[in-house]
Amino acid sequence: MRIILTLFFLIFFFSAFSQDGAVYKGIYMIYENVSHDTKLNHKISTTGFNEIFYSEINTYPNIKLGYTVTAFGNLGLLDPWAVWGVDFGFGLNYGKSVMNALSDVNNNYLNNDNIIYSPEINFESVQPNNKTFFNSYQPGNQCTINDFGINLHLDAGTLFYIGAEFDAGISHISFKDSKIQEQTVNSTGWYANARLQYGISIPLRFNINDDFKINFKMYGVFLGWSARTYDLDWVSSDKTLNDFSRLQTNGSPIGLGYSLSLLFD
Repeated sequence: MRIILTLFFLIFFFSAFSQDGAVYKGIYMIYENVSHDTKLNHKISTTGFNEIFYSEINTYPNIKLGYTVTAFGNLGLLDPWAVWGVDFGFGLNYGKSVMNALSDVNNNYLNNDNIIYSPEINFESVQPNNKTFFNSYQPGNQCTINDFGINLHLDAGTLFYIGAEFDAGISHISFKDSKIQEQTVNSTGWYANARLQYGISIPLRFNINDDFKINFKMYGVFLGWSARTYDLDWVSSDKTLNDFSRLQTNGSPIGLGYSLSLLFD
């Protein structure tokens, strides 16, 4: 979070000394495919039980839509090589994910709690790999996640740019077990993602109307943090346990994204 705040401060500081340019407002649309190497922490407060497990969350897709303001030459309207073009946007975020268990990971493949993949782990990222989560109190071998919340982003640059992004909101998680059809473990909790990314920005200009601009971006996530918290309900054919256990996650995202902004003077 300190990295994000520092970047925001530097962007506004340098943009104050940049060449004045046109200010454009409009809407932005973002499509992403993002994966999170994730550490799971499963707790049962009544017994003091605690277990750590590792997984990968694959989001396919992550869609964002909102309002954007582009200023200080980010579109190259006055100077195509202006140093501090700024694009700020805020809106809504929706993500659909599959979480896969990494049960083949052991101490030989771990380094300071960061996952190093075992050669034996092979699965299609957007499909369940049918490996059961956890060794005790197993919620199942298939997990889906749906996120809905807000999105904030701030990009600085022209043809090449660096940006910061923050997503947060409510999240629904659901575990099922292909071997125990009558069991479901689910919860509605919260999620938060913060990251830094870099990419290229391609302004498109049309002769039809000089007041209308399109800006297309492609970027990659290179540094970030993500977290989730759920109070899990365990439902089976003979009983229902409300808020039986708490699942907390933290991880680091990596992925690719595409952004399209429609802007008006």
